[in-house]
Amino acid sequence: MKKRIFQGLGLLGFNVVSGMVALAAFVIFLLKQDPIFAAVIALPVIPAILLQPWFPVFFLIPGGPLLAPILTTIVSMLIYGLLDQQRKLERFKLRFARLIRPRNLAYLGLLILCWLAICYGRYVDFPAFYRGVPQTWALSAAVEEMALSSSEARYYCISAFIDSEWLWQAHLSEPELNGLMETLGMQTIAVDQVSAAVQKMPPYWWQPTLSEPTRIFATSNFPMEGRGPDGWHALATWNPQDTVLHMWIKDNF
Repeated sequence: MKKRIFQGLGLLGFNVVSGMVALAAFVIFLLKQDPIFAAVIALPVIPAILLQPWFPVFFLIPGGPLLAPILTTIVSMLIYGLLDQQRKLERFKLRFARLIRPRNLAYLGLLILCWLAICYGRYVDFPAFYRGVPQTWALSAAVEEMALSSSEARYYCISAFIDSEWLWQAHLSEPELNGLMETLGMQTIAVDQVSAAVQKMPPYWWQPTLSEPTRIFATSNFPMEGRGPDGWHALATWNPQDTVLHMWIKDNF
């Protein structure tokens, strides 16, 4: 009886962790519009789904993220308990016993470290898969109207659901810059008006300079902190030395 209780608690713990990882993957997919990042996050859930195919069914019902680990554990204990009584799990238990050897556990630890490294890589947008212009109405329309080349541009989604927040990097000549800022209605502002948060964004390629020659632009009342009012807001820096534009966009519904 004690053995069954410990097995149930261990399986429940495994399912709770799997549920949390699945929920994190769903949130990443929903808010960051990065299916690759979401798929990487969800990788550890695959064993739980393969061994317990009823797990995603419970996860998708109302209240699933909270109830799925408990319901999955109950069903799994009943099904696997019945199979064990019929001695249909002997081969599986032998293989599992071989898997938990110290050397294999070391390999598992290495896999976990690799998974964490890949997750961090996607968090900082390495490699940068998303090229072009983020799907915000004002920027997309301006780039299309001016026929700007966006082949070398890249973007990063901080969050996107009802309101969205984006980072955009592009190479623009000074005439292209001036035209884009005029089209977007952005005005020059002083360096001391810029929050230090602009330099602390996740992507590895986001390295705006705030030195004296840097030109800085913003829409009226750009919210340095928080979501800000409804509407389209942007803050941009342009370095004349490398002609790189960094634009922080808040597109609020």
